[in-house]
Amino acid sequence: MSYFQGKTIWVTGASSGIGEATTKALASHGCQLIISARRRPELERVKTECENPENIHILPLDLELHNEAELRVDEAWKKCKGIDILINNGGMGQFGNSLDTQNEVERKIFEINYFGNVALSKALLPKMIEAGKGQILSIGSIAANFGQAKLAAYSASKAALKLYYESLNQELKNTPVKIQVVSPGFIQTNVTLNSLNSDGKPLNKNSPAQENGMPADVFAKKLMKVMKGNKFHAYIGRKELLAVPLHTLFPRLFYKLLK
Repeated sequence: MSYFQGKTIWVTGASSGIGEATTKALASHGCQLIISARRRPELERVKTECENPENIHILPLDLELHNEAELRVDEAWKKCKGIDILINNGGMGQFGNSLDTQNEVERKIFEINYFGNVALSKALLPKMIEAGKGQILSIGSIAANFGQAKLAAYSASKAALKLYYESLNQELKNTPVKIQVVSPGFIQTNVTLNSLNSDGKPLNKNSPAQENGMPADVFAKKLMKVMKGNKFHAYIGRKELLAVPLHTLFPRLFYKLLK
């Protein structure tokens, strides 16, 4: 019997990239799925491309409107009479020189990547604790581990997210809810392409690292393996993951190579 069979799983950011690939991977495992993103037409497309589309429910969601988190959680909970797993994947990239990046752009990145993500988990957690079961997995980034030029706001938002969930994980040790964070390396998605530039406009340019990264469907299968285990934090990627220990042990060499 599959770990996911019979469970209700909510995937945010499901209209593309990691969220779309994860939705498609889970669809064949006998679970009910709730998929969320801002664009309903794209969610409809994802649903039609999945196995067992009759088990997939669409719930449009804008993470920037995190004051609506409790309403969206209530709506999702009622759709399937409970939620077993939240894959808190929705987010946005940003690429631009720090001094050129408008304050409103940096704030938007944090509103979506940090506050929107956290608000959804906080609204859902009391229901999971009362139900006596639950699992929340948040998608972080390898970029949360070291500073890089033109990625200050994005990296900071993901670093804040990881530390928040690490603290939350400690607080929930004596509850039935499992907390996890997965930090992807370079995955073949449009996250860089859709990133905001310094002025808040779409970058419309992908990076070679992203284009040559791990296919999203391969990532999704590895993500599902992590979800079955009890490890709080995991990295998923290829050789770029070596950057983490290299930065920790040999920071000067790391930045020399990065140049």
